[in-house]
Amino acid sequence: MQGEHILTSRATIPPTVPGGAAAGHALAEQRCGNCASILTGAYCATCGQHAHAGARTLAAVLHDAWHDVTHLDGRLWRTLWLLLVRPGQLTVDYFQERRARYLPPVRLYLVLSLLFFSFSLAPGVPHNMPAISKAAPSTLAQVAKTQQQGGSDSPLSALGKVDIAVHLSCDNIQVGGIAAAERAARDACVRAKQDGGASFLKSLAHNIPKMMFVFLPLLAAVMALLYWRPRRYYVEHLVYLLHNHSALFLSFTLLSLLDLWASIWQRLSVLDVASGIMTLLYAIWYPYRSMRRYYAQGGALTAFKYALLASAYLVCLVFTLVGTAFVTALES
Repeated sequence: MQGEHILTSRATIPPTVPGGAAAGHALAEQRCGNCASILTGAYCATCGQHAHAGARTLAAVLHDAWHDVTHLDGRLWRTLWLLLVRPGQLTVDYFQERRARYLPPVRLYLVLSLLFFSFSLAPGVPHNMPAISKAAPSTLAQVAKTQQQGGSDSPLSALGKVDIAVHLSCDNIQVGGIAAAERAARDACVRAKQDGGASFLKSLAHNIPKMMFVFLPLLAAVMALLYWRPRRYYVEHLVYLLHNHSALFLSFTLLSLLDLWASIWQRLSVLDVASGIMTLLYAIWYPYRSMRRYYAQGGALTAFKYALLASAYLVCLVFTLVGTAFVTALES
């Protein structure tokens, strides 16, 4: 019975055991109290628990809290900095087994995509949307009127309501000659027109982040075709795209924060426009530079593949957006 206590916990060893206290304590120091694995350092190599004397002291609790905070912050800021300033390097390090110092790619993507979509689709948050500036003046006026009256719609929702209310003709919807699908689509169209598309746009905004989990694997398959030789694992392209989109989500989130700041301090309007242009150029430059660093091919060949990837990106994006909009219409 005493041997079992020695293997699993140092705290259960009586300090007054005559003759065997020193030997028992030395043996216990070599075992992890959580999983009983042999300790070879300050942390258990099996479960990661710290090898300190126990969690019954304030010093031990504060030590664990300090380590958790500094370890997370250190990895977080190191990951974000490298992600922004050295395109493709995170992917290189990940597949060269230097992973512990950075946040995992899936976790990084989920956090940054959540921030990006929260800012992009949040009501009342200013948005830098160059595409809207090209719309007809009457449409823009209606968008402004809609936002002033409602006060809770995002620019996407306001613009969508106008487009759905004016341009959508439910009777002309055709879905490849499939009668059941056409009926469902027309019924969804009627429901959308009844509320100006509010429910449809709201559901679509919530479904777009989910759409990315179809879009990114599809685009990774295109990357696999572009980089057929030398052969690479499919997951390499997927991780590469996760890192790329994480960087772009982060840059657009920072731009949204600057937009919000500029809306408060009107003197920053010029800086706001300049930052929007710089972010656009950064978004164009980043994929090319990351392709050069990770796939390590020549500049001309990378530029050619970059152009092909940009075309495939648009095609895949339209395909997944149309599919998402169709599913959203049937659900709403």
